[in-house]
Amino acid sequence: MASELTVEAVRMALDMSKLRAEVTSWNIVNASVAGAPLFVVDSTAADAALQAAAGGDPTTARRVFSGAIAQGPTVVNERYDVERPSLDELVADSVVAGLDYQVLAESLGRHFGLMRLAISGRSGA
Repeated sequence: MASELTVEAVRMALDMSKLRAEVTSWNIVNASVAGAPLFVVDSTAADAALQAAAGGDPTTARRVFSGAIAQGPTVVNERYDVERPSLDELVADSVVAGLDYQVLAESLGRHFGLMRLAISGRSGA
């Protein structure tokens, strides 16, 4: 069912936003520590699953989602070979991750509201 796929896609995107916020907070904490690694989120599998869900083919999307969930949709890598971003850039990344999470949570709430309306025939207000 397309609705299940939508909820699963938003749930995965929420998890990714939360992880990005956590990783950014780790990087902020380590910003002034000499020799500390830069933590980077590799969300290749999750991005492929979300692209498949957006593509509109539920069969392909379910297969890709199953694979992404089985291998773990995101990986956090420690990088020592990249230039560290400034503290301002890290704070901006944190704000973006928080805003992404808020938008996704609101869209999921609206989706459930529409489902409630479809089932009950009234808004419930």
